[in-house]
Amino acid sequence: MSFEKGLFDGFETYTLKNKNGMEVTILSIGASVIKALVPDRDGNFRDVVLGYERAKSYLKTDTYFGALCGRFAFRIADASVEISGKEYKLTCNEGNYTIHGGSDNPCAMTKFAYKSHTDRSVTLTRFLPDGENGFPGNMTIEVTYTLSDENGLRISYFATSDKDTVINLSNHTYFNLAGHASGSVEEHIMTMNADTFAPIDENIMFYGKVVPVTPVFDFRKPKEIGRDINSGDRQLSLAGGYDHAWTVRTNGKVPVACTEVYCRESGINLTVNTNSPIVHLYTGNYLPGDNTEGKDGTVYVKRGGFCLETGFYSNCVKFPELKMGFLKKDEVFDYETEFKFDVK
Repeated sequence: MSFEKGLFDGFETYTLKNKNGMEVTILSIGASVIKALVPDRDGNFRDVVLGYERAKSYLKTDTYFGALCGRFAFRIADASVEISGKEYKLTCNEGNYTIHGGSDNPCAMTKFAYKSHTDRSVTLTRFLPDGENGFPGNMTIEVTYTLSDENGLRISYFATSDKDTVINLSNHTYFNLAGHASGSVEEHIMTMNADTFAPIDENIMFYGKVVPVTPVFDFRKPKEIGRDINSGDRQLSLAGGYDHAWTVRTNGKVPVACTEVYCRESGINLTVNTNSPIVHLYTGNYLPGDNTEGKDGTVYVKRGGFCLETGFYSNCVKFPELKMGFLKKDEVFDYETEFKFDVK
């Protein structure tokens, strides 16, 4: 195992490498995963995460490549939230709602500070002041990336606040298991260990209802991501593809395997383990986005990557009966997700 600090256009990077040669690089901007070299079935290494050619692109983006999104990932309707009986107005950054933390210095587009490392992990931290983007509470976030010799990248989140507030931390890495510049992921085969999912409205917003999976949302048996994606199903039409959350079969303590994705071309298989209550599948419906300067000069195509974002349901704080997304003063937010790679 090894750890190395570096620079990318003047911004700090942190690279972890295991005994198998798997290598992961984290950028200080957004604590973003910007590279993951993974062996394929022939032993050749492929970079399986999408990213930008220049570091400055991570400072202003609508794609959130590899970033830690917070303090509240996903959407909040009407850019407002009620906490302990008081309403807080939040900054709007998409339509009339807040997405991925708001418009002013969101976590995904600001620098995290280095805190510590071992030969297999690195911990970054960010302080979010009371009132930033309208959210109450001085909040400290820590995120630790740990690379195992079993080719697993574990992301551990830890946060506290000095006021009652809301929180939803998630990682927004786009994967393409054939290699980041390999085109559509629609032929990747996905399995989702979930019996229910969360439908959305016309604003791609969760409206508080969780229902049994319908045929096009049923991945309990392996099927290609793209098999039903152009079926005309209303839910898929609203989002231009998958942009939905499935309920994870977890007790909230011990991480469980919630999702598996396999690429026949490379032989690379990805398993997602988490103790978060949901996993959100986004199929890159709006790629290439407003910044097309991808790594190696790549212009990413629509559905050129998929995200598996763990956390809480989008807009869940509008439905307090779900008991998701709220953090009491001095309580601890403590969740983890592992992306584990092997070959078949």
